[in-house]
Amino acid sequence: MEKVRILQIGDMQNGFTQEDGNLYVKGAQDIIAPANDFLRRVRDGVFDRTLIILDTHFAEEYSRTEEGKVFPVHCEYGTDDWELAIDVSGLPNKRYLTKNRFDMWSEKRSEDTPFNDPGRKAAHENLFHFVDNPYEPGERVAREEYVRAISPGRNLAGVEVTLFGVASDYCNRYAMEGWLERGASVTIVQDLTKGIEKETPQVLDEPQYRQYIGSRLRAVDSVGYLRELADSVVQNATGYS
Repeated sequence: MEKVRILQIGDMQNGFTQEDGNLYVKGAQDIIAPANDFLRRVRDGVFDRTLIILDTHFAEEYSRTEEGKVFPVHCEYGTDDWELAIDVSGLPNKRYLTKNRFDMWSEKRSEDTPFNDPGRKAAHENLFHFVDNPYEPGERVAREEYVRAISPGRNLAGVEVTLFGVASDYCNRYAMEGWLERGASVTIVQDLTKGIEKETPQVLDEPQYRQYIGSRLRAVDSVGYLRELADSVVQNATGYS
């Protein structure tokens, strides 16, 4: 089975990664430059698709959400807090998914939220869909429909997801779990992640993930990952493995 290689970037937004962000994850600013360097090195021919996940909240509803009981409003749609802190230009087949919950695999809340601005209303309706442009989508596909189309069949056994971003113990965790449940393999670039209470090695040490370690789940650092890519290029060129 031919592999489909996906790069997923999770919540690398100003609200989490800049010290003046509304929900700064301590130390996250330190991964911006290494993440940009990594992205420069994987632009050409490494991945088939790029999925960019954006935490996306709306003042019109935030106070009524579970997050609103714990965290201040952050990554509000259309603000600088919501914007990406990294350069994703030149990455292949980019699609964006906006979410107003921790888990990218959740469903949009069903309650009716009043919006006076039609642009904000449209952005809210786009939650949990993959779009080609988070500002003015020309293409909009429901999340599960998009995922099924990546590798038609009963599961995603031929899909390899490489994931980084914030936060290790919240959104990254749930993203990883969803891909594993759907049959994909997951590699976490651990030095390009940052957690609120737990870092990636601590998360993966939890007992519920041990069944996947060594088969469909692993964590590597960016240097090791890039070295693997270089070795793979040499092997393909020489015909040796």
